[in-house]
Amino acid sequence: VVPEQEDNEPMETGQEPAIEDQADVDARILAEQEAQRKRELAKRSQVIQRNLPRPTEVNTKILRPQSEKQNLSELQQAEELIKHEMITMQLYDSVRDPVPGQSQQKLEQLHSFFKANPYEEITQEDLADAKQMLSDEMEVVKERMSHGELPLDVYGQVWQECLGQVLYLPSQHRYTRANLASKKDRLESAEKRLEQNRRHMAKEAKRCGKIEKKLKILTGGYQARAQVLVKQLQDTYAQIEQNTQSLSTFRFLGEQEGIAVPRRLEALQEDVRRQMEREKELQLKYAHLAEQRDALFNQIALITGERPTRELLLGIDPETEQLQQQQQLEA
Repeated sequence: VVPEQEDNEPMETGQEPAIEDQADVDARILAEQEAQRKRELAKRSQVIQRNLPRPTEVNTKILRPQSEKQNLSELQQAEELIKHEMITMQLYDSVRDPVPGQSQQKLEQLHSFFKANPYEEITQEDLADAKQMLSDEMEVVKERMSHGELPLDVYGQVWQECLGQVLYLPSQHRYTRANLASKKDRLESAEKRLEQNRRHMAKEAKRCGKIEKKLKILTGGYQARAQVLVKQLQDTYAQIEQNTQSLSTFRFLGEQEGIAVPRRLEALQEDVRRQMEREKELQLKYAHLAEQRDALFNQIALITGERPTRELLLGIDPETEQLQQQQQLEA
């Protein structure tokens, strides 16, 4: 007798669990790592997310000394908090993603700083709330200042004006206000900017040369074919132009002929009419002369009793004429 199996006991299927394919495991791990990287990147600053340029040295001198922070207004205190948070974010970005050219000693100092002052991670909820507050404040400013969306050209103009008020000092490796810089500093800054533009232009020219060479290799056959087709197209256009000119010429000649044909036809009809009248007159004259000839032949026949013939009237011997005709045929 087979004992009954209780419901709470698991049934043995006799099949081993399926082993996941290693390629699927690797793909899943990569997907998880990519998702984790995106989540961490979403918490970073917009400079890191958008891969914008960053300074090699963070200017901490924009903060007020501790002795001056006692008698600050609420607006000044808020400004100091914003500047402090901005510098903290820049230092944190320099530690997590060092800027090329940054010294190792500076990195060690930053690591020591954040060990003593841990960086506070901001949650996504707090970031969303902050973005919403900024959006609300922007709407209030727009409403108070009575302006809508800022056009791109106006934004570019404002940006250029603000950028013109800032000057980079190469000798001091920092930015300053343009109205506070001396003539020497302005000249050095302009020379530095010119040198940077030259290097950038040379770099771009070299890169463009490589791209052109690569494109020439990739599209050499297409360029040769395009040249042949362009030549054929030019020949076709030339032929079309020539045929168009010939067509216009023949059309002009056709119009001239259309005007001249009626005159010519009228002239020919007039010539035919005159010729027909002349022939009619000649026919009448011939008939009159034939009547006169017949009358004369009749008179001669009455007198001589014999109707005269052509040979008799012309004095031609019939035998002699027949002999001459035979000689002509034999010749």
